[in-house]
Amino acid sequence: MKTIYKRLNELNVDEEMEPIEISDDEKEAMKQLVRKKIHRKRRIPKLWRNVAAAAVITMASITTIGIGFPTLASQIPIVNNIFSYFNDEEDGFYTEYEEFATGIGQVQTSNGITMAVDHAVYDGKTITLTYSVETEKELGKNTGVNAPVEVKYETGATGTSSSLKKIGDTQYVGMITSTPFFDSKQDVVTVKWRPRSIVNEETMKEIKGEWNFDFILREVKGEVQSVADSTSKDGIKVTINEIRSTDISTVIEYSQKVDRSVSEMWEWVTAELFVMDNLGNEYKVNGNGGHSENEQDFYWSATMGKINEQATSLFFTPEVILSEGSGQGHETLTLDPIEVKLEK
Repeated sequence: MKTIYKRLNELNVDEEMEPIEISDDEKEAMKQLVRKKIHRKRRIPKLWRNVAAAAVITMASITTIGIGFPTLASQIPIVNNIFSYFNDEEDGFYTEYEEFATGIGQVQTSNGITMAVDHAVYDGKTITLTYSVETEKELGKNTGVNAPVEVKYETGATGTSSSLKKIGDTQYVGMITSTPFFDSKQDVVTVKWRPRSIVNEETMKEIKGEWNFDFILREVKGEVQSVADSTSKDGIKVTINEIRSTDISTVIEYSQKVDRSVSEMWEWVTAELFVMDNLGNEYKVNGNGGHSENEQDFYWSATMGKINEQATSLFFTPEVILSEGSGQGHETLTLDPIEVKLEK
C-alpha cells in the first residue's frame, strides 16, 4: 500500500507550483502561523537527553566481548526493506533510507536465535541500522535487543532502540540509531554491534546469547550551509549553526546559551526545534542529543527529512523545556522563530 508520502511525491510539483517573492507583511504572517502551530502541536519533552557532567550524553548498556563468524544472509528467510516497517509511524522519515543504505547481510545464530543485520546508513551524524530476528521462541510484544552500537574513536554517544516488531510466525524486525560524538569529523566509521540478550520489558525475561557484527560505513555526502542566526528570550538564546542536506535527511546543528540566573532556577534547560518551511510544510524532527562543558550551554544536533525542493527558507521555532529534574515538574518556553534563507 502506498503511503501518503509516495502519493505526494507523484504530484507534478514543477508544473503545479512556482516559487514567488513575498512581502515583509507576508513573512510576518508566516511567523505568526508557526507560533500558532507550535502551540497546537506539543510534544512530550525528551528530558532523558540531558546529562549532569561536563560532557557528553551517553547511552548506557552492558556488553561483553565474544568472537563470532557472520554467515551469509541467504541462510535465513530474507526480510526486504525493514525501514518500511518503521516508516509510517515516523511520518515517512525513512522514505529514502533503503535506497542509500549499505547492505550488510551478516547473520549469526546463538541459543536458538538467528539474528541478521540487514542494512545500515551513516548520514554524517547518526548511524541507523536495521536487523531481523528468526526464532521459534515467543519473544512477546514489548521486547528489545540489549546492545548499543559501538563506533571506533567515539568519545560518547546517544541512541535509540525500537521494540521488535513481529512480522511472521517466527520473524521479527528491529531498528537502532546511534549518534556518536568525535573529537574530529569522521567520513568513515568502523562499527561494532554486540547483542548479548533479548529482553521482554514487561516481564523482564531475558534470553541470553552472543551475536557479533562488524562493518564499515561511509557517510552519505551532502551540502553544508553555515548559519549564525539566533533568537533569545528570558535569558535563553538559541542559535542555528549549520544545515547539512543529504539525499536521505537534513541534519541541523544548533546551540543554546543560558544565563546563570536561569540555570540556578532550573535543573535542566533543553532546547528542541519545531521546523516549518515557507510553503507551510512541517518537518518531523528527531533529536540526536548533544554535549556541554558547563552543564547549561549545550551544542545540539537534530535530524529531519529532506527539505522540499521548492522551499526557499526554513523557520526554526525553539521550544525550551525547563525542568526541575527528577520528575518534579517542568515548564515550556517558546522562542520567536528563526528564519533561515536556503542557499540554492
